[in-house]
Amino acid sequence: MLQKTRYLRLFLPFMLLCVLLFRLLSVPQSAEQQLAACVGRQLVVQGAVEPLSVRRQDGFCSAVLRCQKVYSDAVLAYSGRLRVSMKGELPQVGCVVLKGTLERLDSLRNPGGFDAASYNRVQELGGRLSKAQLLKIEPQVLWWQRFVLWNKKLSERIEATAGAEYGTLLSGMVLGGSSRLDEETRELFTDNGLAHLLSVSGTHIVLLTGLLLALLQWVPLPWRKVIVITLLIAYALLCGLRPPVLRALAMSSVLLLGGSGAERGRLLCLVAALLLCLQPLWLADIGFQLSFGAAAGLLWLLPACQRLLPQALPAPIGEAAAVSLAAQIAVLPLEVYYFHQISLIALISNIVLVPVLEIAAQLAFVGALLPVYGEYLLQLAAWLAAQVLTQARFFAALPYSTVVIGKLPAYCFVLYYAVLFVWADFSWLQFWSNNERRCILLLNALLLAETLAYQQYCTLPLACYFLDVGQGDCAVIVTPSQHVAIIDTGGLKNISTATRVITPFLRYLGKREADILLLSHYDFDHVGAAADLLRQLRVKKLLLPNEALTEESKRVQQEILAQSGRTQAHVVQSGERYALDDKAELVLADVPQQAVPGNEASTLAALQSAQGSVLFTGDMGEERERGLQLQQYTVLKAGHHGSHYSSSMEFLEQVRPRLTVISCGRGNRYGHPHQETLERLQAIGSNVVRTDELGCIKVVFDAEGIKCYSYVYHKNAF
Repeated sequence: MLQKTRYLRLFLPFMLLCVLLFRLLSVPQSAEQQLAACVGRQLVVQGAVEPLSVRRQDGFCSAVLRCQKVYSDAVLAYSGRLRVSMKGELPQVGCVVLKGTLERLDSLRNPGGFDAASYNRVQELGGRLSKAQLLKIEPQVLWWQRFVLWNKKLSERIEATAGAEYGTLLSGMVLGGSSRLDEETRELFTDNGLAHLLSVSGTHIVLLTGLLLALLQWVPLPWRKVIVITLLIAYALLCGLRPPVLRALAMSSVLLLGGSGAERGRLLCLVAALLLCLQPLWLADIGFQLSFGAAAGLLWLLPACQRLLPQALPAPIGEAAAVSLAAQIAVLPLEVYYFHQISLIALISNIVLVPVLEIAAQLAFVGALLPVYGEYLLQLAAWLAAQVLTQARFFAALPYSTVVIGKLPAYCFVLYYAVLFVWADFSWLQFWSNNERRCILLLNALLLAETLAYQQYCTLPLACYFLDVGQGDCAVIVTPSQHVAIIDTGGLKNISTATRVITPFLRYLGKREADILLLSHYDFDHVGAAADLLRQLRVKKLLLPNEALTEESKRVQQEILAQSGRTQAHVVQSGERYALDDKAELVLADVPQQAVPGNEASTLAALQSAQGSVLFTGDMGEERERGLQLQQYTVLKAGHHGSHYSSSMEFLEQVRPRLTVISCGRGNRYGHPHQETLERLQAIGSNVVRTDELGCIKVVFDAEGIKCYSYVYHKNAF
């Protein structure tokens, strides 16, 4: 009988592994690929609105639609999701029939930044139905929409009582939907190593499980577990059965049902495999990786972490520190891979702040459910959340609270886990002696240290990166001696390009400060993220345009100066030169002598080096171009995103660039770049590359000449 049980234990995982491999190898086309042939065409879509996705602004409504039927010339075999936007109101529940034009989803394609394409694939988003018209409403409320409506009512109550800032944080923690959090709070939690708490996390559900077990002590243990799991499933339905909730529920069930550490480990692997059989694309989801990585750390590394900490620590503090340390060291390579930094205060923040924050979340949840006296609990939860945010700001402001690592080669992660396995003293590594283990640990640690030192101090060719910031401008210069200059910051209405693009990109390069930030002029698509960038990044010199200020540009300037702190701010003058290192300098080739408003105030700046040169023109138009006397430049950043009002033939005849970079957004409503400009550039023999087609563009100057690389295609584009 024992042998049959053993065979059964081996057979079931083997069958599950076969099913998982089959699912991974048979992943269908992405939702976007399925609808690629329909882009730009009229579609009629029938589907159910996801209530939590509904947003209203300036008379327009947007939401995510779960598609049931999609019609073009014929019925399409598509059951994914679509983003929809329309003028007027969109019902929060029931099914609707909409007609609109299918557009591709926007994504900013830059190294180190948010991978929107992968996110859209995991979420099964196939595109955007723009200018939609509501043809029909089917008011019947679907079963899953009822749970989401209850979720929305509870969230609204929490936010109404606790206030917008703290209410959004608390409702996101206990009910999901933290997408409405402001960027500053997100950065604060990331710097403190608490980003996993911004949605319904495993930590929260584990504590909720403990609370339910304590309240049901009078129930026999087997029935108590069944009741708790049933309540947790109902809670997961209330939170919308989203992937993070399912993962948290699965891990809580593992801890609740599992016996010994080995049994829990096997059960964790079984749950992970079952979830991947359900949706193989979750394997590429950072949330899935971090959740199960942290759970694996708790199961297999906790004993080693408990031995590592001093025994003199009070039991509650020692246990909390061991749990936090086990989870963090297990997922450290993932954090470096995705965020390119390490939070050195994460251990302290998790010990000090997490218990208070979880108490606040539990109070908020109970307070939202109670019809009487619930407001008092919500007010207490808001006060606790305020204290947590205050302390989090204090921790994040400490010197070296975070350490930027940059992009590391794959072998570093292999070395790290090799060190971790040997240090944790796993039983299947017992064949090594203690001296052999010490040698392995020392050699791997030295290799890691050498790689980190090389990344920090190696000499690379002069490079200029033209970041994909949509319909805007942003360029980053990195010199061989690792100095950094930033030209403009881009600006989008609903996204901070500083948070989503520039700061992650600099972390990808291993940088946490810039020597110069030059703003060409005060148009939002050039300086919209400047204030955020100055708040997040240490900048030594801020170069401001000599522009005649309107009310709007004056407000923008004040916001930028308010965040500049100890940065040296200076209004530029023509002819100024700034040495970046002994091989490159930034020259202000032309600045209007008298302040003028708008695009014609753009500072004309040039990067000069022995290997090549780059001319940055901002939004300068033909009027400014006529009076200029310029030399030839290797690379031109085309003025005004390739508009036909700039890059005149007279100007191009002077500059004669071998390569022209046009920074513009995909499908922008201005039609940039204009065909006339492209024809003029072709006439002088300049190669043209565009961020709307290639994503981030890297131009490298070395002894062999100039090279141009595309982030999208990962190859030389010149």
